Amino acid sequence: MSRVLSAIPALAINAVASYAGRKSYIAIVSLRKYEERSERAAKHSETAAHELYKTRVTQASSAAAITLSFLSSVVLLLRSMFGSRTPSMTEFLLLPLNLVGLAAAFVHNQDFWKAKAKVPFVGGFNEGIEKSKEIRQLMVLLSLAWVSFGVLQWFGK
Repeated sequence: MSRVLSAIPALAINAVASYAGRKSYIAIVSLRKYEERSERAAKHSETAAHELYKTRVTQASSAAAITLSFLSSVVLLLRSMFGSRTPSMTEFLLLPLNLVGLAAAFVHNQDFWKAKAKVPFVGGFNEGIEKSKEIRQLMVLLSLAWVSFGVLQWFGK
């Protein structure tokens, strides 16, 4: 029974990361609908080229941080179910690694999207902006889940 209880934090992180990954995928698909137009504009404008590049990198950084959290939660889940009952160095290293990754992706995402306004009659682009906002909120939730995991590792065993 204690193995099942120790798997709960990993399951929670896994669930949030899975949901955030889905939202990230939807945002990327929504924004990609306008990529061809953006690429044509980028051929004629350095500003448009820079915006296209920043959009791609911002989405990629969020997706990478979320993927890291998901994969880390799988490692934790497997360790809690089949590994040692004492916390390992891996578990202690995953906490700061994920917190730093999520914080960096959050700041990167926030800095780019905070100045972006919705564009009338461009539903997919606006949906991408909304999903990016939701992804930032989910990255905060993931960070809180990682902090909770750390507290449980330090004081719960």
